[in-house]
Amino acid sequence: MIKLLIHREVFEAAYLHKDARAKDAIEHAMSDETTLPWAMGDVIQRLATAGVAKGVLNKITAGISLIPLNARLSDEALEEGGNFEEALYQVAGKHFKAQSLLNLKGEPLGRLAAISPDSFLNQEVAAPTRVDFMNLTYAMHPIFNQVDGWHMEIIQNTAFAGGNHVNEFEKAFAEFSGTKFAVGCGSGTEALLFALMAMDVGEGDEVITQPNTFIATTEAISQCGATIVFADVLEGTYNLDPAEVAKKVTSKTKAILPVHLYGQTADMDALQAIADEHKLLILEDACQAHGAEYKGKRAGSMGACGAFSLYPGKNLGAYGEAGVITTNSEEIAKKMKVIREHGQAAKYFHDMEGYNGRMDNIQAAAVRAKVPYMNGWNAKRRQAAQWYLDALSGIKGLTIPVIAEGCEPVWHLFVVLVDQPNDLHEHLKAKNIFSGFHYPMPLHLQKAYADMNLGKGSFPVTEKAANTLLSLPMFPELTKAEVEKVAFEIKAFFA
Repeated sequence: MIKLLIHREVFEAAYLHKDARAKDAIEHAMSDETTLPWAMGDVIQRLATAGVAKGVLNKITAGISLIPLNARLSDEALEEGGNFEEALYQVAGKHFKAQSLLNLKGEPLGRLAAISPDSFLNQEVAAPTRVDFMNLTYAMHPIFNQVDGWHMEIIQNTAFAGGNHVNEFEKAFAEFSGTKFAVGCGSGTEALLFALMAMDVGEGDEVITQPNTFIATTEAISQCGATIVFADVLEGTYNLDPAEVAKKVTSKTKAILPVHLYGQTADMDALQAIADEHKLLILEDACQAHGAEYKGKRAGSMGACGAFSLYPGKNLGAYGEAGVITTNSEEIAKKMKVIREHGQAAKYFHDMEGYNGRMDNIQAAAVRAKVPYMNGWNAKRRQAAQWYLDALSGIKGLTIPVIAEGCEPVWHLFVVLVDQPNDLHEHLKAKNIFSGFHYPMPLHLQKAYADMNLGKGSFPVTEKAANTLLSLPMFPELTKAEVEKVAFEIKAFFA
């Protein structure tokens, strides 16, 4: 991928001096999926002052991300010494991992490789030499200026704990998820715990969930005082198997906790039928499924509650730890707000013991800015997943994901099964392709749950998947060329 800084002179040449090649280069940079354009924050001001039409300015700002002249970048540029403007480009290039600078003559600017409009338009884009497992930098590009401004406002107003951005994010995320309420909190683990507590799940209750998940799912069950009951999962989707759930229901069962694993929803109709029959509640662990759909309904909108992690690597990620719970119950939403604030219904008046589990305003601003981009980012994940599905179909020894009927996954992860996952992982790594493992040891075999006395063979589908899974690179900006490189090397491994 060509990560590009655009010099001010190129914008001025294109839009003030009517240089067609400069204009073509800028517009190509804005449209080409292999290019990531950046520009100085004062460019638009200069062009506006010079009388460039508002429609042109809007087109430019819609297609690029601007480097704001904020204090942090400016201070670093001053420390670099020499020409301030050149130093600022260097600092911006370092922060945003730019590789090239587009300027009129193609002359280098310090450490940045330079490229002229003519050579940029005439070049053949090289095949990717590296494919990251995940790249969080790209998600910053469209929101950087907005979040930078909001964070400065938060700092100036010292509005750190709770605040207006929390309220606005909760409204936006409830609308995005198709629910009446959303309640922000400090992490996805807290989202699971507070939801169970608000659903009155506690001592003496049993909660049925799956063993092929991150431990946060079961920590929440234990820490609200309930008992974990595991059920095996389905081949293909590796989501909770309703038939296995039905076998585990007892008189103590209070709730079912399906995990929408890897960004695909569980079979909610079948699980809801079991819940209705036995008068149980459902909490959706949607920590990997922001925007996933099941028969037109979004993850987090079908059970009594949905719990989402906003950890930086999730489809919707904060700049640190954060979480959010969705619900259509006003009573549950109110209770969760009390729980997250030390059990306070009003300041210093405590209806119950709660937790210090608020979402802070800094994190809320970051995810609030990202919500409008979520549908587009998820669509790009689906496109990348389809490229994988097309390219990897029919390879003997490789099992690719199955999309269940009625599901619209958001592909938090793209996980394949192979008899030698470690060998394939190392083969790809040698080719500068980075993969991962989710999750190589199921929870029932973890030391933390040794007292459950569930040995090997207890959940055969889960255990088979754990021994053979490998997660391939997946993020919205993954290009077709990068997917093709991954697929080529996987085929070479099996050949």
